[in-house]
Amino acid sequence: MNIYIETYGCSENQAESEIMAGILTKSGYNIVRKIEDADLAVLNTCYVKSVTEQKIFYRIGEIQKVYPDKKMVIAGCISSAAPERLVEIAPSASLLSTHKITKIGQVVKKTLEGKRVEEVGEEEDVKLLLPKIRINPIIDIVPISSGCSGACSFCATKIAKGNVVSYPSGKILDEIRIAVKGGCKEIWLTSQDTGAYGMDKGERSLPRLLKWITSLDGKFFVRLGMINPDHVNKMLIELIEAYNSKKMYKFLHAPVQSGDNEILKKMLRPYFVEEFKEIVDEFRKAYRMTIWTDVIVGFPEETEEQFKRTLELIKETKLDWVNISRYAMRPGTKAAELEQLPTDIVKERTRKLTNIVNIAAHERNREWINWEGEILISEKGKKNGQWIGRNFAYKPVIINKSGDLLGKIIKVKIIDAIPTALEGWPIK
Repeated sequence: MNIYIETYGCSENQAESEIMAGILTKSGYNIVRKIEDADLAVLNTCYVKSVTEQKIFYRIGEIQKVYPDKKMVIAGCISSAAPERLVEIAPSASLLSTHKITKIGQVVKKTLEGKRVEEVGEEEDVKLLLPKIRINPIIDIVPISSGCSGACSFCATKIAKGNVVSYPSGKILDEIRIAVKGGCKEIWLTSQDTGAYGMDKGERSLPRLLKWITSLDGKFFVRLGMINPDHVNKMLIELIEAYNSKKMYKFLHAPVQSGDNEILKKMLRPYFVEEFKEIVDEFRKAYRMTIWTDVIVGFPEETEEQFKRTLELIKETKLDWVNISRYAMRPGTKAAELEQLPTDIVKERTRKLTNIVNIAAHERNREWINWEGEILISEKGKKNGQWIGRNFAYKPVIINKSGDLLGKIIKVKIIDAIPTALEGWPIK
């Protein structure tokens, strides 16, 4: 039987799809790349953004219309957070929550037999040391925990993922050992908030975990996933020290969300803008860093003056990249009860912020012109003969070179830059 898997959302969702593919392959199923070739489709869903949710609902309807006899399993966060909505729009589809992905084999078997199954409980699987079919053979995505420690007024993630459950460090290390031995060159540590690792056990143990990981044998690089500023604040010195290993990409993704303290308070984000600036300053003092953040535009009741403070923050810090999201009301969140801003205002603010982000990112990338050093080739580019690698600061570097370079380390010189990448020339 042929199974097609379609994935939405974060790197943790990607990891869960890879695990489901591995389990299904071990159970004798064949994973195919085209839905038309499949006997059953698995949709691994995301619930964090309204626009993504609506896209998924549209896709479910499209599949039912184009392939009316296609069996379907809807997995992931929507199955956990809003199963009743899925029953309305896809009454014959089976449901599998993000907490129970190890049951994918049984769910697929019963669904193919014509039965409808719901596995949507909250018991937490430890998603490590499981069969896996990687989308990229040199990248292992390693979940270190599941769930969230926060209670942000705009976010529905906790509804789907629940509270923090940290995975055993021994299993994390074993997963990485196996991956590196199997040829992986990049390790992505992922979670809803990597800084919350260990909090459910009454400790903040992320820096210690990073030191253990980077002390493992083998040639590989570690990318730390998103970490909220309030957690960074509480372990700033230790975290900076943990980055000292050459195996750590000098990359930090800390979502500030707003440049105004009053808006942060309404968002229930437990830090101040000044603390975020300190994080940026201290990491940049220690290393040549790539720093990303996230900003929500058009949060309810945000004034023009408050939005201008966000623009000023991005201009001042000149971050390497900013993921911009237009605020969208999520059912069950506190921000949904606040007065919403008109759509035209949100669109105009998004345009202004996007322009500033592109200028800042381009300026930051141009600072790398004439730099020479090694990059790890991690993916193919869009054109024939084009490859994309990452340098020590996780900067994407585009090069043109013939041959199969995936997983190879190449020395390059940076000759140009665009807002989203560097352009390199291979050198001997």
